[in-house]
Amino acid sequence: MAAKEKMGKKNKTGAAFTDDGFPMGIAYILKLLDQYRDFDSLHWFQSLREKYARDVQAARTSAQRQRQDEKLLQTMTLTARRLDLYQLEFDQLFYSLSSARIFFRADKTAAEETEEREARAEASEASASTVPETGGPAAPPPPPPPSAGGAGPPPPPPPPPPPPPPPPPPM
Repeated sequence: MAAKEKMGKKNKTGAAFTDDGFPMGIAYILKLLDQYRDFDSLHWFQSLREKYARDVQAARTSAQRQRQDEKLLQTMTLTARRLDLYQLEFDQLFYSLSSARIFFRADKTAAEETEEREARAEASEASASTVPETGGPAAPPPPPPPSAGGAGPPPPPPPPPPPPPPPPPPM
């Protein structure tokens, strides 16, 4: 946090900011281990919000009770501001993790994905094995289009250039 805060200051010595993909890694691991439901059952982000709300409220009430001490008031104000910044960081982590979950299609468990894949495979097998109504075997698939790798036939030659214009009439 301290290195990130230095990014907005004039003297940027020691400043650093990285978007290292931490939320993407967490989402990947949770998806890989099929632990999204267990992670959601922790209510981690909700408990963080509640904790920071309590801490900020405590700092503000303490500052209001100690109005006569100016230094304590400044300290409590800075503490509340720091806690608000931490809350914003955790909100950003929550939003990044939510986006990463969408990327990994975390709305489905591994069992649901397996079921869906099997249903798709069965449907494609069923459609591939159907015989046309003519009673004969299915027609072979059309040939693939030529690839850009040069494996196909050579391209047609360019058209010939247009004939030159006629010479001007003599005067």
